[in-house]
Amino acid sequence: MASPSPSARTGATHGAQFRPRKQSQTWFRGRNYDTGRLLETFFVCAATGVVANRVFLILTGYPQLGNQTLHISHAIWGALAMMVSLTFALTFLSPALRGFLAVFGGLGFGWFVDELGKFISRDTDYFFQPALALIYLVFLAMFFWFRHLASRRFTPDDAVVNALESLQAAHLGALTDERRAVAIARLTELGGHDPFVTRVRELLADTPASPPLPRNAVARWLRRGSSAYEAWTDRPTFVPVVTTVFVAIGLGLVVTGFVGHDLRHFSSRLATAAGGVAALAIVIGVVVLPRNRLAAFHWFDRAVLVWILVVQVYLFDRQQFAATGGLVVALAVWALVRSALAIEERRTSLRTGAPPRA
Repeated sequence: MASPSPSARTGATHGAQFRPRKQSQTWFRGRNYDTGRLLETFFVCAATGVVANRVFLILTGYPQLGNQTLHISHAIWGALAMMVSLTFALTFLSPALRGFLAVFGGLGFGWFVDELGKFISRDTDYFFQPALALIYLVFLAMFFWFRHLASRRFTPDDAVVNALESLQAAHLGALTDERRAVAIARLTELGGHDPFVTRVRELLADTPASPPLPRNAVARWLRRGSSAYEAWTDRPTFVPVVTTVFVAIGLGLVVTGFVGHDLRHFSSRLATAAGGVAALAIVIGVVVLPRNRLAAFHWFDRAVLVWILVVQVYLFDRQQFAATGGLVVALAVWALVRSALAIEERRTSLRTGAPPRA
């Protein structure tokens, strides 16, 4: 039996009366489906901005831009990057711009907050000793706030607004098959049977995805990495290699927690307990890895987060800049785990037909 034409399908709702919705002054509605990914990008780029800036200054002998009277601090460049990002966000509606804004704004925030020692010390001392620990606490607060924003359940308003944005992306030539499928699935799941929602769903179903753009070098590199990972997961070396890497990380966390620490102090006991908790999460992940890769990487993600948010805070308090190397390694491991999680969630979504998590 032939399917009805788009005009026939949408005509079914033309006679229905749209119920006017009460005007609302609520600001925080219509949350982006990409909230988790964008905030995670901002967070990682901000941390990268701090670490990369400090490493650059050490390697170059702390050069100064200016003269004997003026000193152009890198906080100024950070504020400029944040201002440019905010200006673009307020000016342009293209969803494709948000990834760039998350990267550029995150780097700008990292450059800005790296100067915290100058802002809180009487003698504007960049090397003010508590500054690194305070910067770390700023990132700790950011992390929990971002996780809260990303973990909230999506609402019918979110589904409708994201579907409308997908139509906008189609007009701008930026609607992918995956984005279109997720928008339709969530609109069907959450949107209900309001005539306006039905009209939007039908319009989106009739809108084809945009032709793919030629990939740039970064996109090609990421795609190759994703394809290589997916191919590797089917090989017999996958489970042993991942197990070996995370067992080594777990042993390192246990050693870090127990060796050279005075357990009479509360902070030392907390770091030791955190190392044990992270190691336990790794053990659980290793056990479930052969049967359920998605669940295993969720356990690895929890372990790395405990490593970053508790163990590294203790090391920063004790070792200051010497702990930066451990933070770089931890962030790199976390980025790899999050990438693997995204791939596994997409594979699970394709298998089950359910929309992937944000």
